[in-house]
Amino acid sequence: MLLLDFWRAESVRFDAVLFDIDGTLVFGPRQLPGAAEFISLLRHDGTPFFFLTNDGDHTRKQKSGFLTRAGIEADEREVISCLSVLPDLVRRNGWEKGLFFQAGRLGDTGTLELTRDPARLRECVAVLMGEGPYDWRTTWEALIGFFRHHPESPFIVPNPDTCWPNAATGELGIGAGGQARCIQLLLRDMGCAIEPVYLGKPYPAIYNYAAERLGLSDRSRILCVGDSLASDIRGANNAGMYSALVLTGITSGAQAERALGEFRPRAVFDAVGLEV
Repeated sequence: MLLLDFWRAESVRFDAVLFDIDGTLVFGPRQLPGAAEFISLLRHDGTPFFFLTNDGDHTRKQKSGFLTRAGIEADEREVISCLSVLPDLVRRNGWEKGLFFQAGRLGDTGTLELTRDPARLRECVAVLMGEGPYDWRTTWEALIGFFRHHPESPFIVPNPDTCWPNAATGELGIGAGGQARCIQLLLRDMGCAIEPVYLGKPYPAIYNYAAERLGLSDRSRILCVGDSLASDIRGANNAGMYSALVLTGITSGAQAERALGEFRPRAVFDAVGLEV
C-alpha cells in the first residue's frame, strides 16, 4: 500500500502532516518514490506540513537545500530540526548570556556564545552534544572529568539518535545520542549519574514545538510519517499523533509486524508513492 493512496482516501481525517526526511523522502541525494508528488499535493490543497528532522549537524537552510536538490520543493522555514527547540530551552532557563561548551559539530545555534576549549568548561552553563568529525577522545575525557565534579550541569543532546545510515558509504555513523550514552555509561561505571536532556525525536520537546507551530490542539489529527520505529513511530505515538511507517528506510516489513506498544505504527506503507 502507498501513502499517497491512503491520503487521497483519508485526508479528511487530518489537519497537518509531519515528515521525517532521511529514509522517508530522500535517501542520500536521491528522492524516494512519491515524495515530490505528495509535497506538491499538500501545497495545492493548502494542507500545512513540516519536515521534522533529528539532523542537528546541518542548518535548516542546508537541510531544505538537500531536499530541493533532490527535486522536492522545500523552504528552510518548513524545516523543524532538533535544534529548533533549543532557543525555548535557553529562554526558560535564563541562559541567554551564558557560555555553552560545544562537543562536535552543530547547525543552527543562533546567537549562543559557544566554546570548544575544554579549559573553559567550568565557565559554561551547559554542554551541547553535536556530532560529525572532531577530536572525540580529548573532548570525551574532558567531559567525563567535568561531569564527575559537576553532575548537575545540563548535558543537552539535540539529536537522540544512536546512529544514522550513511548513504554514501552504506555504513552507519555514530549519532550524538549514541555518543552521549557512551559518556553516560562511562560515568556510571565511575559512580556518577547524569541524565542528558534530549530535544529531538522521539522525545516530547520537538513534537510540542511542531504542534505549537501548527496551532493545533487535537494532535490525533496530525499525521506523522517516518521510517524509524524507535524514533519516528514511538515519538508520534507518545505525542498522541497518528503514526505512519514507510518501508523505504531503516525498518523492514518483518520488523514492523513484530513491533509492539509505543513502537507499533498505526499504518504501514511500502513507500510514499510510485517512481515517476
